Amino acid sequence: MKKKLLPALALLSIAFSSMNAQNIVRCASYDYMQQQIAVNPGLQQKLDQDEINTAAFTAAHPNGYNARAICTIPVIFHVVYGNATQNISNQRLIDQLAVLNKDYRKLNTDASLVPSTWQSIAADCEIEFCFAQRDPSGNFSTGIQRTSSTTSSWTMNDNVKHASTGGADAWDRSKYLNIWVCSISGGILGYSTFPGGSASLDGVVLSYQYVGVAGTSAPYNKGRTATHEIGHWLNLRHIWGDDGSACSGSDMVTDTPNQASENYGCPTFPTTDACTTTSPGVMWMNYMDYTDDACMYMFSSGQKTRIWAALNTSRLSIQTSNGCTPVGIAEATMQNIFSVHPSPTTGAFTLEFGNASQENTDITIFNTLGEIVYTQHYDALNETELHLNLEGNSAGIYFIEVRTSTARSTKKIILQ
Repeated sequence: MKKKLLPALALLSIAFSSMNAQNIVRCASYDYMQQQIAVNPGLQQKLDQDEINTAAFTAAHPNGYNARAICTIPVIFHVVYGNATQNISNQRLIDQLAVLNKDYRKLNTDASLVPSTWQSIAADCEIEFCFAQRDPSGNFSTGIQRTSSTTSSWTMNDNVKHASTGGADAWDRSKYLNIWVCSISGGILGYSTFPGGSASLDGVVLSYQYVGVAGTSAPYNKGRTATHEIGHWLNLRHIWGDDGSACSGSDMVTDTPNQASENYGCPTFPTTDACTTTSPGVMWMNYMDYTDDACMYMFSSGQKTRIWAALNTSRLSIQTSNGCTPVGIAEATMQNIFSVHPSPTTGAFTLEFGNASQENTDITIFNTLGEIVYTQHYDALNETELHLNLEGNSAGIYFIEVRTSTARSTKKIILQ
């Protein structure tokens, strides 16, 4: 939906005026951006320059963008809790990461529900996520940091992002995606920074009730709040352009239909409105709308190009982060001594080696928390193929490490 962009300060509080019947604020990112501009007027200039850079990148890729390599983004979850209920389990966070990896790779099973008219532009964004394997000092990390706080409910005043005010400090945004999990007041499900703001505030804030899958609050119980908010972190705008219902705002993406305002619940296809009055109507199943988690299941090709514009400009440094590399595995030693396929897999997969090795060989598979789920020692690896299986383990990212006396290599595999 490419339309004229409205002045940045003209639409303050639109998102809050769009509460649904349950007093839920699906997303407060736009209001948070306006709040940041109000206290830092120079931010608007940065946002404007980002749009110039994004437009140039988009113009250079008129047929869409295909990445040369998958971008894997290290995530640090800052769980800031005032009671045991808010201190959600590791499994909730593991499930959340699995949702992100499916949604951003178009591996979500509900992608099949995308209407045929848009199937050709439903995008694999070629982005994956891992729990940060090392902290900013290079020490081992699980990608989960827990902070007990005397504050039981947080507002958008950024206190949750500072240890000095009872929260947790951000990790280096050039290397990590910071996600704060806490209790947000006012019925807000989540909010995010856009590229260009303060480094100490950069990242996503999610209300703990809507993180993960099992144990979350319906109808926002499939992990799509994080999918939506990270879209903002990667410079995506709301699909209707945050203009109320004026049909004059913009998400700066050409292949998303002009849309009057946000959608809630689960609309039926086709749905038309005052801005798009004929079939196929509006793209309510897009992750950047406000529909229920079960009814959002696609990014468009244009949105993918915009995401990669950010990854090649304002968020370029995240592509070279070593945050997903486990401690003790030096990048220089990660030779391509084996390959793994298929990935993603439902369980079974194959390791292929260029040559059968007569050296002692150790194969270890561990999850993003550093827990070993498989290990095997071979006095001599006489086969060029090994067939293994991860069935019975939780969905998510796993790391396969192969060590010999002269080489070491690590690759990742996604278990669906």
